[in-house]
Amino acid sequence: MFVAALLYASVIALAVAPATGLAFTRGLRAPSGPHNGAEQAPTLALPAGASLCPGSGPGAACDVAGEAPARPGQPSVPDGFTQCPADPVKVGLSSPAACDDQQATTPTKPAGKPNAAPRPSPVVPSVPQASVGGLALGAASLTLSADRSSPRSGESVILTATASASVSGTESAIEIFDQTTGTLAGACMQSSRCLVGYTAAGGVHTFSAFVTPPASIAPAPAKTGTITSNAIQVSWLGVGLKVSLPSVVGPDKPVLLTATSSIDVGRLGFVLMFWDSTAGQRLTFCSSGTSCSTMLSEPAAGLHGIVALVADNASATPASGVRATSDPVSATWLSAELSASSTTLHTGGTVYLTATSNVDLTDTPWSMGIFDQSGNLIGKACKSGRTCNAQVTLGSEAPSWYSAAIGVQTPPANESTTVGQLLRTVAQSAPLRDIQVRSAAVQPSRVLWGVDSCKPLTTDPAASGGLYPQVSRMLGAPDFWGRYLTTTPNCPGISAAEVAAAASHHLGILPIYNEYYCSAVAGYDVGVGYAEGATSAAARLGIPRGTVLVIDIEPPGEWCSGGVDGAFIEGWYDGVSGAGYAPGYYGDGTASSTFGQAWCTAVADRAEVAAGSYLWSFEPSLLGRYTKATAPAYEPNQTACAGRMVAWQYELSSGADPDVDHDEALSKLPLWYPQ
Repeated sequence: MFVAALLYASVIALAVAPATGLAFTRGLRAPSGPHNGAEQAPTLALPAGASLCPGSGPGAACDVAGEAPARPGQPSVPDGFTQCPADPVKVGLSSPAACDDQQATTPTKPAGKPNAAPRPSPVVPSVPQASVGGLALGAASLTLSADRSSPRSGESVILTATASASVSGTESAIEIFDQTTGTLAGACMQSSRCLVGYTAAGGVHTFSAFVTPPASIAPAPAKTGTITSNAIQVSWLGVGLKVSLPSVVGPDKPVLLTATSSIDVGRLGFVLMFWDSTAGQRLTFCSSGTSCSTMLSEPAAGLHGIVALVADNASATPASGVRATSDPVSATWLSAELSASSTTLHTGGTVYLTATSNVDLTDTPWSMGIFDQSGNLIGKACKSGRTCNAQVTLGSEAPSWYSAAIGVQTPPANESTTVGQLLRTVAQSAPLRDIQVRSAAVQPSRVLWGVDSCKPLTTDPAASGGLYPQVSRMLGAPDFWGRYLTTTPNCPGISAAEVAAAASHHLGILPIYNEYYCSAVAGYDVGVGYAEGATSAAARLGIPRGTVLVIDIEPPGEWCSGGVDGAFIEGWYDGVSGAGYAPGYYGDGTASSTFGQAWCTAVADRAEVAAGSYLWSFEPSLLGRYTKATAPAYEPNQTACAGRMVAWQYELSSGADPDVDHDEALSKLPLWYPQ
């Protein structure tokens, strides 16, 4: 802020840079979520021409088309086992599988530890070994089992074929075939039990095992010298989810969601469900079919992450009863906010307008424009980014109302031609169609000009000496002045003389708190503690409740090594608002800054932080020699999320004469006007 000392100027001073944008007025409901009440519930409708899926949820249409053809899986040696060795008596196929002579069920692998490889027991074959044939058939038997029947896509199932006798030393092998794809899953040249891990992407696979001379093709069940097992089925559950384009629409407008399963969920007794991960709730479900579709509308702006689930029943959640989960998709419902400010509200004054969307519109079909109360587009519509700026000169009539809207502008067929470029220019000035969302109508706030300083503004209750008369003479009479609530190591707190001088000149005071080391701005309890110090000081000074109290958050750097976090922002908010004051934050308003990211973290956690606080950005910081008359247009940097950016420190003192930083603020900022 000011350079009373090099350390203070770098660390404590509110000396930093300003930003680009305007404080905005909300025109939409808060983002939807599980705590916003029934009025915020999503709407689910059937896709055009579709019928309700029997026994399913609202707005769910199902398709019972044929299942996708199964593809060969990937065999492997099960965890905890070793590769079955080759038999010196016969030449077998190379196949990953494990073998032993146990008759027990497949062992379970302890969590976090591999099972020790089982040691084959020396067993005398119970069936005579023939010199040319395999096993003597007679009472020989072969069974096949799987450790589960409904794995998720990409998970491994252990297939176990168990013969009544060992194939060691015979011309036969135990082979397991995927009959659905006609491929060999595993083969064992020794022992009486053969185990193979089998992984598939999706679909129903039928398996059979054989005791047969080694071959890559499954033998006919009735082939002489062959023992055939029972057949088993394993259903690999794969699920996918797609969202229609555009997936960015206005509130109460629908997007199409389509979930697909590798298997008809009805034949397994499962459901195909849509789950809103953002709201933590089920949307709807289908009780049959390989696909499920619905049209989802949200009543309020915000982004929703959605997944599709194959679940045991409609009461399942991602934490329980889920068989398969899709990759997430996102759908976004738009918001538009508009801020309007003016250096003067008289004829000839300039109104500065900034529209802000909750989404970068670059890769969407939408454009954003600003309109006057007659519906005329001001300036040009914007097709990229999250903000759109315009300005208008006031006429003799009272200040107009303005609003922002997001919709479609039809581009010319060929922008490379002269005619196409002309059409593009015309299109940018044309009204939008297919309006997705409008902001609330706003009237401009007046832009106040002021300064902040480390030094007292005066030591005289009449302000006849000190900084105040110097600033008024050299730069212009300030509308407000930023001063510290308490004394810091380098700067005195605001005095009774300053308060009296502000009252006599109807000067607004912007109260600032910074009685701490500049890096110590992390943690909820720290934020609450600072708030207690600030509100106690405000009460002692007689500052009325409802006035903003600003916490000074300097950027990380050479002097301030630490960085602010979202928890600190929430702590300051709770402590200040709990005492009846309005929380304010001085920091780098740039979206990518440490403060900008911490701010958005806090806002994502608690939307009321944005709605109930005020922001003061020191970016962009301009170079030059400005006065009140030559002050720049109000354009502080904006964060990437909601928030009321109502003040801008656009120029640092850097030891100038007079030694003050330059600021602009919107008249909606609740300053302290001493009486």
